[in-house]
This record gives sequence, C-alpha cells and structure tokens, in this order.
Amino acid sequence: MSNALPPAWQAALAKRKQHFTIDSPTTLRLLHDEDPQVRCDRFGTLCWFYWYGSALPTSVDLAHMEDFSAAAGSSYWLARLMRDRGQDPQAISSWGSTQIEQWTAHEDDLEYIFRSDHGLSPGLFLDQRQNRLWVRTQAKSRRVLNLFSYTGGFSLNAALGQAQEVVSVDTSRPTLNWSEANFELNGLNKGNCEFWKAEARNFLRGCNKRDRTFDLVICDPPSFSRSRDGAFKLERDLEEVLQGTDRILAPRGQILLSTNFEKWNAEEFTRRAQSALPGYIKVELPQPDPDFATDGEPQLKALVLAKP
Repeated sequence: MSNALPPAWQAALAKRKQHFTIDSPTTLRLLHDEDPQVRCDRFGTLCWFYWYGSALPTSVDLAHMEDFSAAAGSSYWLARLMRDRGQDPQAISSWGSTQIEQWTAHEDDLEYIFRSDHGLSPGLFLDQRQNRLWVRTQAKSRRVLNLFSYTGGFSLNAALGQAQEVVSVDTSRPTLNWSEANFELNGLNKGNCEFWKAEARNFLRGCNKRDRTFDLVICDPPSFSRSRDGAFKLERDLEEVLQGTDRILAPRGQILLSTNFEKWNAEEFTRRAQSALPGYIKVELPQPDPDFATDGEPQLKALVLAKP
C-alpha cells in the first residue's frame, strides 16, 4: 500500500481485511465514516467513491482513489460528486480510470449486474446486506411483495429463500428489466416471480380491490421521486403507503421498512411508522456488518413491524 494514502484510509482497509476475505468478486464498504469527505464501496473489479467534500476532489484526492482501489484489489475506480443528487443523470460529475459500463460481482452466493451509467449508485446498496439475508431466512413458502424494488436485491433473496411468490414493484421499466436480468444471471425460476411497473400506492390499491394479500412486504422508499403518476415525498406519503400495505398484509404478516432520509433519526422514523400502524409489534433486525460500523447515528434506519 502506498504511504501517500491518508492514514484513515489505510486503517480502514486494514480493518476490513481483518473481517472480510477480499477476493475478485467481493462487494463491501471500504470507507464508511473514516473520512467525512468520501465513502467507498467495492463492487468486485471496481471501487465506487461517493465524494461529499465541499470542494471538488483535487488531483491528489483522485490519485489517492486510484491507489486505494489498487490496494483493495480492484482494477478500476470511479468517483461521483454527491452534490449532484437530484439533478439530470446526464449531468452527473464523475471521475475515474475507465468508462467501464457493466460488470458483475457477488454478495454472498448471489451475483449482481452493476452499471456505471445509471445514476449515483451502480445498482446495490450494501448497507442493506444483513436485511437482505434476513428476508431470505423469512421467505420460505411466503408471499413476498417488494415495493420500490430497484434492481431486485430483496426480491432475489426472497426467491432464493424459497418464497411461494415474489412480486417486485417499481416505477422504472429499465430498473425492472435490470432486476429481471439479475434473476436470469442467478438461474432463479421466474415462474412465481412478477415484475410490475407501477406506483406503489396504486399497486396497493389494486391488490386491495382484488383481495390479493401478502405475508411479507419490503418497503424501502426513496426520500423523493417523480414518475408519470406524480411526485412521491417520504415525509408526506409514507403514512399512506403503510396504511395501504396494512390492507393487503395477511394476519401475522411482516413489513420490513427502511430509509436513508437524513431529516429523520431512528427514533423519529420508528415513531412515524408505528403511528401509521398502531398495534403492530416491532421485531429486531440483525446488526450491520463491521464495514458499516459507526460511532454516530447510522444513515440507514430499518425496522420490522409484525401485524397482530
């Protein structure tokens, strides 16, 4: 490892190597809160840096990223400016060693397709790793609904966990196609899997009209999104989504709810969820893996609520 790397980066990588085997297809977070300006996820052959600094990264910062990626065993690297969040994807500021557009890597025993041409993330949020594994352990013979399904990480784990059926719902057809490609990549039978392009609240209303119910619902909504059906704002619309979910959730069914919304801490998030679903019982989730250990408030807030 180059001595030019910031000491915090060197210490972070050394710590990860104590807890993880970093081989060619490994995915994990290499930099979490060790440096307030940057975070880094390793997606196999490519290290993906999220730059939060108030100024643009310097040539020295970019050289550190290249050296750090090499030290982590990744051939390529890419950095995205997080101040661009919410802007035109075509105008995203980025730097990197290559224009690699698509590749694959593993999380546990599942393989995922990653892409560098689809916004500020390449296709998988690693802080949900333990929650995806939890879904796998809960899914057997259950009807699973994945709202705001993105590229299907939760859906894949439900299918691998032998769910009776898995339904993925998202407003983006390209993202649903990506999810289907992940299913094909892993050889998972899609006979009991559905992929619906729909706004979550509209889909829930349709299920309620058809008396269609589910045993496990995953709800990981964005803080804000816009589609042909209008805008979704978490602060305004979460209660409606949860109440709609309640109407299609079978007795003793469970909701896995999560968010990275920065304005809410875990206590406020739990309060709002339980207010929308009175009488539901809180279920403990696994603790995050060591690559997401933090001394402060975790960015990801997640809880499971069980229907009486």
